[in-house]
Amino acid sequence: MRHKLRAFTLIELLVVIAIIALLISILLPSLSRARELSKRLVCSSNVKGIGTSAKIYANDNQEKWMIPAFKRGAIDQDGIAYMNDSGSDLCPPTQPGQVGYQREFQSTSETVDAPNAGSTTVTVTRAFWMLVRSGDITVKQYICPSTGDDEDQTENLDLYYDFSCYNNISYGYQVPFGPRDTTAREGMDNRQIVAADKGPYYLCGYTVDWNVGARGLIDLDDSPKTWRAANSFNHGGTGNGEGQNCLYADGHSSFQRTPAVGIDNDNIYTKMTDQWGDIKGFNRIHGESPCLSPAPPYPGQEAFGNGPGMYSSTDTLLYP
Repeated sequence: MRHKLRAFTLIELLVVIAIIALLISILLPSLSRARELSKRLVCSSNVKGIGTSAKIYANDNQEKWMIPAFKRGAIDQDGIAYMNDSGSDLCPPTQPGQVGYQREFQSTSETVDAPNAGSTTVTVTRAFWMLVRSGDITVKQYICPSTGDDEDQTENLDLYYDFSCYNNISYGYQVPFGPRDTTAREGMDNRQIVAADKGPYYLCGYTVDWNVGARGLIDLDDSPKTWRAANSFNHGGTGNGEGQNCLYADGHSSFQRTPAVGIDNDNIYTKMTDQWGDIKGFNRIHGESPCLSPAPPYPGQEAFGNGPGMYSSTDTLLYP
């Protein structure tokens, strides 16, 4: 007796396809999330590696972390300015900007014989490049895999003193151009954050609306989701950052979901300020944007007063 073979009907096939599509739609977000968490771990390893290299550098340089040469006599004046980068509001994205144009020139300090000399146009990224020149770290380690940043393609790295542009670096560093008690060094309070994922303010003109908290101004009791616009863009995108990998002075790294994680909840991407009047807490946890115009601030600049003050050494200010 011949048996009639039974095949899938079109409806059954469509049902199977629909079930597979449903399973994929359920699993894909989980897979995407797992991939992002994996990238975040690599980023954390990069940040910790930068800290280890910085400590090795300090061991050979009088306990000081990387500080590119500049004119210290210009501190507390309007004489120091940051170089502009391509893609910023001040420089067309088709041009390399001052960072790219000036990267082959070494910055200098004033001397006893030349007290009016020294560089007053500087970049924070030159501090990171000092580790590249010394061979302690590679340009690839400055790239967070969660970003669209590309590693610097420069050959003959020892011929240059800076990155080609800010798209070749994913991390920010404590602004070294200021009073000596604000620069990164051994012996800092271990709660001090010295480097982290690149902050949001390197795009000149970027602002955060602080008036979206549950009680008005965003405060420490608000959820991490409320803080997203003030976080690094590296993990989540522009205005939607989930947080940042932070390097502490003792060399360990940790992922923090808000930027208000410095000493006494200091915002690591802003300078402390008295712009919030008597609301002293917000002067720390919000601070003021380190915009490129009209003049770049140093940590502690005019914090609750004029010039470097008692809060200088506890003010983390990471840039870019």
